[in-house]
Amino acid sequence: MTSDITAQAEIFVTPGSMLRTARISQGLGEREVADRLNLMPNYVDILERDAYDELRSPAFARGYVRSYGQLVGMDEDALLKAFDEYRQGQGARKKRVETKALQLQSTGLGVVIGLATLLLLTAGLWFWRG
Repeated sequence: MTSDITAQAEIFVTPGSMLRTARISQGLGEREVADRLNLMPNYVDILERDAYDELRSPAFARGYVRSYGQLVGMDEDALLKAFDEYRQGQGARKKRVETKALQLQSTGLGVVIGLATLLLLTAGLWFWRG
């Protein structure tokens, strides 16, 4: 029974929670970690919440997690394995959104009337000057 509880607990462990636990156990603040890693101040919170899509460059998330793990002395392989599994699970849950092509302009009655008005104004000015 205990092994079942342990197995279930391991399923819910995310890279962000692992990083947060390691940071707190070392007595580091979010701002201090951000300063040491030269990250934007809110990046530490984003990494700990596993909200990688909120980063300015989500493609660099794995590197940020790796650097953060090295800073707090975590096992790099285990952390990156957890990160890859988490991202793979997130990708499976995302729903594909289909969009239609945007129609920029339609040729209709308004365009024809506008062109006719412009033609009449040009002819009127040409007649008035001549």
